[in-house]
Amino acid sequence: MITSSRRIHVVSFTGNSGLTDYAVSLCRELDKLADVTLVTAASYDPARYQVSFPHVSVFRRTRQYPLDILRYLAYTLRTRPELVLWQSWLKYPLLEGWLVMLLRLFGIRMALTIHDLLPHEPKPWSRRVCAWFYRRFDKLVVHSQRSVEGLRAMGVRTEPLLVPHGIYDIFRLGPLTREQARAELPGIGADDFVVLFFGHIDVRKGILEFLRTSALMRDQPHIKFVVAGGRGSTLPAAAAAELDRYKDAPNVIMHDHLIPFERVQYYFTAAHAVALPYLEGTTSGVIKLAMAFDRPFIATDIGDFAETLRDWSGLLTAGRAPAAEFAEAIARMRADYARFAAELADKSAKYQWPTIARAHAQYLSLA
Repeated sequence: MITSSRRIHVVSFTGNSGLTDYAVSLCRELDKLADVTLVTAASYDPARYQVSFPHVSVFRRTRQYPLDILRYLAYTLRTRPELVLWQSWLKYPLLEGWLVMLLRLFGIRMALTIHDLLPHEPKPWSRRVCAWFYRRFDKLVVHSQRSVEGLRAMGVRTEPLLVPHGIYDIFRLGPLTREQARAELPGIGADDFVVLFFGHIDVRKGILEFLRTSALMRDQPHIKFVVAGGRGSTLPAAAAAELDRYKDAPNVIMHDHLIPFERVQYYFTAAHAVALPYLEGTTSGVIKLAMAFDRPFIATDIGDFAETLRDWSGLLTAGRAPAAEFAEAIARMRADYARFAAELADKSAKYQWPTIARAHAQYLSLA
C-alpha cells in the first residue's frame, strides 16, 4: 500500500525547460501516490501545465545561483522532506555533491534522475566528477540500458531504476486535426510529407545534417522539412550562417524562434515524422513529444534511441553519412508510411506516466 504521508521534493533548477516538462509530468502522477512538492524556479507557471500540485519557487536566474543554492539548502532543512529527487545536477556537480552529503547527514534521502550521463560538451575531467557526484546519492534513476552500463563503467555501484522517459502528453491541449494544424503553418500543402526537426537548435542535435538532407531531396516533390525551435546562444557563427542559407529553400520551413507551449501541438500534428539526426546525446524529450502525438521518428543510433524503437515505430541510421542516410530513411518511410503509422497502435503503454510513477514509488520506498 502506498501512503500519502511521505513527503517528497522533486527538484528542477529551471522553471521553463524540458527538465521542467519532465518534472511536472512526473509530479502530476506521483502526487496521487505521495505528498509531493515541486521545487523549481521563479519562471515556473503552473497554469501553463494546468496542474495544481504544490510548488515552491526557490531558484531565479543563473547569475543568482550562489545565493539561491543557500536559499534552497535553508528551505530543504526547514521543511525536512523524507526524500528529495533531483532532476539532473543543478549547475556545478562538484559543489552540489557536497550539498547532497550534507542533506543526507540530516537524514534526508537523496535521489537523482540522470537525464544525460555526461554534459553535452564534456571536459577532460567531467567523467570523473560526474562519477563522484552520482555516488553521493542513495538512489539513481536512468532511462536506458546504455546509461546503466555507463554508470557501471564509471565505477558507480548503486543499482539504478531503469524506467523510460514518459511521453509528453501535457502538450496535447485539445482535439486538433492535421488539416487544422497545417492551416496554422503556411507553406505546407495538403499532399506534403512533413518531416519535423523540433526543439533547441544546436549543432550537436544535427540541425545542419537535417538541412543538408533537405538539399539532397530538394527535387523530390511534396517533401517538406520543418524546423521549429529557438537558436542556441552558443550556436557557432559558421553554423548560423549555414542555417540562414536554407531560409529561402523551397522545401524548408524555418521557424527558428522559441515555440510557445500552446503552439507545440500544431507542429507535431502537422508532421508525418520527427527527425532526430543527433550527433551526441543520451536521450531526448523530443522523442516523447513524437510519441505523445503518435508520430514515428527517424534518429541516429545514439543514447536510448535504439531501445525506444523496440517499442515504437521508426527508423535508425548509423550516423556515418548522416544526410545521405536520413534522405534514404525519409524516402523509405514515405513509401511505406501506412505501415509505420499502423505500428503505433498500443505501443505507448510502458511510457505512460502512471506506470512510471508506480515504478518510482516502489524503487524509492514510498510504499
